[in-house]
Amino acid sequence: MIAKVKPARLDAKWTADVGDFPTALAWVPGGAQLLVGAASGDLCLLAASDGARRTIGRHENGVLAVACRSDGARMASAGQDGTIAEWRAADGGESWRTAPDRAWVEHLVYQPGGNLLASAAGRNVDLWSDDGTRLHRYEGHGGVVAALAWDGAKRLGAAAFGGVWIHGVANGAFTTEALPWKGAPLTLAFSPNGKVIACGMQDASVHFWRRPGGHHSQMSGYATKVRETGWSANSRWLATGGGQSAILWDFGGKGPEGTRPLQLDGHTDRITALAFQREGGYLATGGKDWRLSLWRPGSTTQALDAHLLGAPVVTTAWSPDNRRVAVTTENGEVALFALGD
Repeated sequence: MIAKVKPARLDAKWTADVGDFPTALAWVPGGAQLLVGAASGDLCLLAASDGARRTIGRHENGVLAVACRSDGARMASAGQDGTIAEWRAADGGESWRTAPDRAWVEHLVYQPGGNLLASAAGRNVDLWSDDGTRLHRYEGHGGVVAALAWDGAKRLGAAAFGGVWIHGVANGAFTTEALPWKGAPLTLAFSPNGKVIACGMQDASVHFWRRPGGHHSQMSGYATKVRETGWSANSRWLATGGGQSAILWDFGGKGPEGTRPLQLDGHTDRITALAFQREGGYLATGGKDWRLSLWRPGSTTQALDAHLLGAPVVTTAWSPDNRRVAVTTENGEVALFALGD
């Protein structure tokens, strides 16, 4: 029996316009600002208090990725101009900019608790120091890198056609372990406890590898490509898109093999974004139906709250304090909601 859950809601706080399709979103650690990149090429900071916008730089032809360092001191951006730029959070000034390849730089992730910045362009993954020096290049991925994620501070995962590559980053020794699979991953998500690697796939399935040992399983039957995956903070739930329902696999106990997933229905069109709180059990989902919904998996299968926005949802992100949700939509808007009860 599913226990009753204390009612919760999302209270609308403000909406801001970034002028074009928002391509990338990240909270600046501390929670006072949001970093947003747009298809116009503009990179801007929004005040979390009221949405006030300040443009700090640009990438010609469009921003593709943004990231924020865990200490809150630096931010990074990349775009279709083939460059990576790092910015000072204190004043928004540019610290350095480099063009590693002719290929677009599509993915950026900072090392948790560290200063290294990882980037992916084409089939290559690079590591950068805090002064813009390239420390190492990982090559040999099976195709264009589709997703990039850190597993702690010493392992960096890259998903590309042919599987997942786990790159070691420790004491100046750069190593690589391959988890092969004949398919095309679109996402890469490490469980917070480090025991499972999950990928949403081009062929409308979800694959995961258990650690240690690399035991492989897959879940199929999705309506579309699975472009959305995210773990709950306690590593129990893996939330996935791939249709108009959020499908959650339960990794508690023996795991999801041979079981039916939890299905959260409420959207009337395909889910395009989902995010669990960094700490806590709430899940936010957004969709092509212009809807933002709030859920508490394991407590109820009904949406606790829902809001219609001004256009289809692009991204959702919880604040560092787990009390606010930022949402971007296709018409160039960024909206902020606060968790209430």
